[in-house]
Amino acid sequence: MRTRPDPVWQLLVLLSATVVPCATLALLVVMALSGAGVAPVLVVAGAAAVLHVAAWRADRRPVGAFVTAAGAMAVLALVPMPGWSSGVWLPSSACYLLVSWRVVVAGPRSWVGRALVVGVAGVALTAGAAAVRARGGAAGGAAAGGAGADAGSSWLPVLEAALLLAAVVAVWGFARAARAQRERAAADAAERLETARRSERAEIRRDLHDVIAHSLTLVVAQAEAARVGTREPATAQALAQVADTARSALLGLRGMLRVLDAPPAAAGDVVPSLDGLPALVAAAATPLHRVTLTEQGERRALPADAESALVRLVQEGLTNALRHVAPPLTVEVHVDWDAERDADAVRVRVSDDGGAGPRAADDAGVRAGTGSGLAAAERRVTAAGGTLDVERGGTDAGGWTLSARLPTVGAA
Repeated sequence: MRTRPDPVWQLLVLLSATVVPCATLALLVVMALSGAGVAPVLVVAGAAAVLHVAAWRADRRPVGAFVTAAGAMAVLALVPMPGWSSGVWLPSSACYLLVSWRVVVAGPRSWVGRALVVGVAGVALTAGAAAVRARGGAAGGAAAGGAGADAGSSWLPVLEAALLLAAVVAVWGFARAARAQRERAAADAAERLETARRSERAEIRRDLHDVIAHSLTLVVAQAEAARVGTREPATAQALAQVADTARSALLGLRGMLRVLDAPPAAAGDVVPSLDGLPALVAAAATPLHRVTLTEQGERRALPADAESALVRLVQEGLTNALRHVAPPLTVEVHVDWDAERDADAVRVRVSDDGGAGPRAADDAGVRAGTGSGLAAAERRVTAAGGTLDVERGGTDAGGWTLSARLPTVGAA
């Protein structure tokens, strides 16, 4: 399930695809009529088109769009424009600010600082190119005896650099604040969810303690009382078995209550963590079961429910493969964090090669299972805002693949 894009962002992208190109086209016509030459006009038009494409793709590929837009801006900085120092003052250059905003808000955390560094470097490049052109124009004006042109050209690069720097820093600052706000909102939502879970666990514990534990205690007491009062050995033995069974159930119930009382950090597997994923995969490997884990891209933060769903899905995929497929068997676990492929989610895949085929029907000791594990995994993924696909593999033995998409913290 893909989250809905920000309506404000959609409006800005729409403007960048309609009004802004028209204004840029008008200025390009002015450049052509002013005798700027065909080649500069074509270069500027191409760079402007690249900026618009980058803005359109920034929602799905913020890093790639930002790198592309930065390259286009570097080209514009080196092309002179009548009335201004360079092509960076075209209306289409506003697309760079949109892409910069997007990569700071929705890109990997490592790109927050990089976006500012690239922006400041771009301002320096633009100012340097403008200063070189201004000095060349001043030298030409002095040779022609035009002192006024020299005075006018001396302050223009400084003014343009100040305006560009202010725009870059302002957009970066607002975007960083927006990202922080979204992360706080995600953290608050995760905290509310955890509070609700603790409340639910407490309610379940009360019900188990007040109803079931009490009833089992009564069963033990009544069975013991009846056993003492009977004179038939068979009946006494049956009542003793009833009492022993009730005691065993009561002990198991008390163990469950201790787990429900424990905080998540002390409950072991109750709240699984990504940190335990390598150990989980390693524990499933044997000489006849080759199990591998690969992670691609830089890890990003996951909401608590999404993290739990991811680990439980991997656990269920490994369990199903080992339980239902005869060795030798290869199982691959692949976690894709690459923001270029999906800026708002992580993708996980558990696949097996089919091994030596399904286990024999008489191998019931291994194949035994309730059949509810996969359904529970799907419920966890769906509850976390993700999607799960189960498909048959392409091997002759008939391998299976579990593919899930889970949202990351700060997803739009």
